Amino acid sequence: MQLQISPSMRSITISSSNDLMKIKVAPRHISYRTLFHTILILAFLLPFVFIVTALVTLEGVNKCSSIDCLGRRLGPRFLARIDDSERLVRDVYKILNEVSTQDIPDGLKLPASFRQLVSDMKNSHYDAKTFSLVLRAM
Repeated sequence: MQLQISPSMRSITISSSNDLMKIKVAPRHISYRTLFHTILILAFLLPFVFIVTALVTLEGVNKCSSIDCLGRRLGPRFLARIDDSERLVRDVYKILNEVSTQDIPDGLKLPASFRQLVSDMKNSHYDAKTFSLVLRAM
């Protein structure tokens, strides 16, 4: 019985007087160099990810999602994030454009003065669309 191991071809051959058995070992798909570089990159990347995650968590519970908070920390243009004031102005313009094309309802109560408008808004909790309709009707 003979046993031949060939590391370069990754095969093992077992032969006896009657039969021959050849076993082929599957090749290694990941080289040690690739594995080393992967571990090296992860060693530098994972602490950064941990620190950013810890800062977002320790900041407390906010009204923003984790990606939104990440955009706030790294700048307003990161991940196509828009400043809150720009978003508010854009939404107000959109609502005013919608209301300018609509007809004013007949049963809409109009306030007599600005003070009455402010008090109606505080008491009735108008939404933006109703407020714009009242402004247009005035």
